[in-house]
Amino acid sequence: MFAKISEFLFGGTRGFNEAETRLLSLLMDALPAQERDILARQLRSVRKVQRQNPGRLVAAYYKRGDEIPRLPYPGYEYCLANITYLSGGRARTTSLVLHDGRFMTFERNVPQRLSDIETLGSVVLHPKGFKSVAPEIDAQEHADPST
Repeated sequence: MFAKISEFLFGGTRGFNEAETRLLSLLMDALPAQERDILARQLRSVRKVQRQNPGRLVAAYYKRGDEIPRLPYPGYEYCLANITYLSGGRARTTSLVLHDGRFMTFERNVPQRLSDIETLGSVVLHPKGFKSVAPEIDAQEHADPST
């Protein structure tokens, strides 16, 4: 009951939608066994998924105080994987990002429905050159409309 009230007041859902789950499944298949186990434990601990910027940024949140194992990739933001898929006849890439070793965000081209994924493409683990989408979103939301 508390979860339903929280969803109503603060937005978000208790878990991932079908499209997000499909991308996570593809990622899990690409990871070494030990990392797959850690990520699975993390995903079972997710308490809320928020989509303040649907299609561009989806964030997972954990219950405070939970002892959640971390993947061995330090830093505030670490791109664990880029997943490419076909949607509307165009290749799109979604970044799956860790924050301090825990899965936290889907960034850029996040499919909103399972039907948005026509064909799954590749999983590139530990891609180079990741730039968070958050600064772009922030700049757009706080842009001066008179300019």
